[in-house]
Amino acid sequence: MLGYIRRRLVKSTLRKEDFERVYSLLDVPTIESDCGDLCGQRCCQEYEPGVGMYLLPGEEVMFSGREPWLRWSYKSAKRHDFPESWKGLVPFAMCNGTCPRDKRPIQCRTFPLMPYLGPNGDLSVRLDRLTGSLVCPLVRNPEEHPLRDEFVSRVLEAWKILIRDPLVRDDVEHLSRKMDVDEKAPWRGLLL
Repeated sequence: MLGYIRRRLVKSTLRKEDFERVYSLLDVPTIESDCGDLCGQRCCQEYEPGVGMYLLPGEEVMFSGREPWLRWSYKSAKRHDFPESWKGLVPFAMCNGTCPRDKRPIQCRTFPLMPYLGPNGDLSVRLDRLTGSLVCPLVRNPEEHPLRDEFVSRVLEAWKILIRDPLVRDDVEHLSRKMDVDEKAPWRGLLL
């Protein structure tokens, strides 16, 4: 069954070595203390039913699909909010809260930052205000809990590697335009 699913996954131009490099870059603390102590490790739990993490195209090479701390499912890219360039299935992992830190998926490692492509194509990273403000004190109170400069620079470096893949770049572009709309919403200032 796993072989059949792997053949139907959204394809990537990134190699396992690229993902290993990205994982290595992101093996740094987010803040000076354990950010999980601030919120009770809320982002590492299923804080509401069905919460989990989509893997990036190709990232499945970092997992066997039999990790005891993850429940796997596979979602059709065309039936979910992915760019039209994504064809096939996207791995979706739900953690039971005991994920070994060195095994976390990329988007867990980069949270609470997300990549942003400006209208001119320049890459930067921003706080994830699309979903992060729901669970993360680092997003709600960035002045009180500043991110480490090394973490921010490594997240940016990692995304520079990842967006070499056209599908990842399409997804970052897609999310960046959502961020643009969200930042202009009249209620935005009321929530933060």
